[in-house]
Amino acid sequence: MLWIRLYMNTPARKLKRSAVKNIVRFPPVKANGGKSILVESILESKYCLYLEFDSSVEEYFPQPRTFTVSVGAELRTYTPDFEVRYVSGGRKYVEVKPSERAKSEHYQELFAGFEESLENTGASFLLVDETEIYQRPLLSNYEKLYQYRKRPTLDVRNLHRCAELISLAMPLSRLIAKLGDKASLREIYSWLALGFLTFDMRSEELTMSTEVRFNVH
Repeated sequence: MLWIRLYMNTPARKLKRSAVKNIVRFPPVKANGGKSILVESILESKYCLYLEFDSSVEEYFPQPRTFTVSVGAELRTYTPDFEVRYVSGGRKYVEVKPSERAKSEHYQELFAGFEESLENTGASFLLVDETEIYQRPLLSNYEKLYQYRKRPTLDVRNLHRCAELISLAMPLSRLIAKLGDKASLREIYSWLALGFLTFDMRSEELTMSTEVRFNVH
């Protein structure tokens, strides 16, 4: 049986500084109306970057709900790290945990019980560890570009004008030189952060020699 503490998208637990947990403030776009959120670790704050850059994610909530989970004859309370809602209408509860801790019997039992309790609720469970989050060069690209995603400099008409001028892929340094005073450096980095200028983030770290191409329709 699954018991749920309901609330209106406010954190189920109030996070406070402690000697055990490294509370981190993160500036989201897709959570809390764009106002800062608190997460329980640096690892969780890095995972927020994945949620922000994932076009399938509509919004997310840290510390969303507290559940009481039946594990054998024992009842345990459990608060997932995030609730993630997708553009498709899907919903996931996500736990971000170092792999060694997640492998412990305590957490394995808890997560199995929680996942089982979600059957027929329309939601699913996802466990994410540090090996999935600290992917290079993907994470470093997210870190480099996120400030421009959070506060972009974007003139849509100028974006289209520049895209019409340059139809081929070319190194970032060359594109900047060709555009000259038609676009500021911050504007160009905003295009990269928002996906209007593209490169393979998973396989190449963004540098001035990275080949980029306009993706404007």
